[in-house]
Amino acid sequence: MSTTTKTFATTLGRSLRARVEALMDTARPEGPAFLAAVGGTEIAKATGVGALEKLCKPLIVPAALTLALRDGRLSAADTALLSATAAAYTTGDVILMLGGGHASRSKSRLVAGAAAFGVGHLALGGLMLRSGLRFKPVQSVVHGVIAAGAGAALLSEGRENAPLAAYGGLLATLSALATSVDRSHGPAASVLAVAGPVFLLSDALILARRKATGGSAVAKVVDVGVIDTYATAALLLLTGTAAAARTAGSRP
Repeated sequence: MSTTTKTFATTLGRSLRARVEALMDTARPEGPAFLAAVGGTEIAKATGVGALEKLCKPLIVPAALTLALRDGRLSAADTALLSATAAAYTTGDVILMLGGGHASRSKSRLVAGAAAFGVGHLALGGLMLRSGLRFKPVQSVVHGVIAAGAGAALLSEGRENAPLAAYGGLLATLSALATSVDRSHGPAASVLAVAGPVFLLSDALILARRKATGGSAVAKVVDVGVIDTYATAALLLLTGTAAAARTAGSRP
């Protein structure tokens, strides 16, 4: 492992610890609110209490956005892009949640949810580019292979999965850009290196969940796993991109 890689890994570890500490900071309500929203959604998924999910899940991303915005001042344009991302993600959450959640077999609702998330990915990707992130060859190739494999698997089930395959390509592109983060974007932005892949994992679990038997222990475990990975990815994407934007804005 090169010195540069070791240094970045150390920075990433410290930034992740700092993010956890921010969540535990009871002096500010945003962190505990995020944890409460995630915890309530986990319980709802594990117990099947739909009312609790409807109360908690739509609060996850707004709480993450508040955490991202409280860390420091952003320009009006950066704030607008970050807020548009959060609004699109929350819309996607509501669309999927009201349609049977992760267990839904409805392709149309899944496509509608993916479209909402796609809008958020485009807004966030625009902010990343605006903040100086650029695609790196290795990350691009790896994510290209992932997108191609996932797309081929979806299309093998039927051409009606084409919108989902396209969404997977968009998410892989966002993840490739996020994982291209380096020291020039500031220490706090280093969390983007894990944010994109975790989001990919979350969406992969959603597809896997649709094949599980409803109400089974496996289905409930996967449901909770989807929430854990999604909430983690959303938090790190929003806070990491905001940090990169602040670093870019502080340059002369």
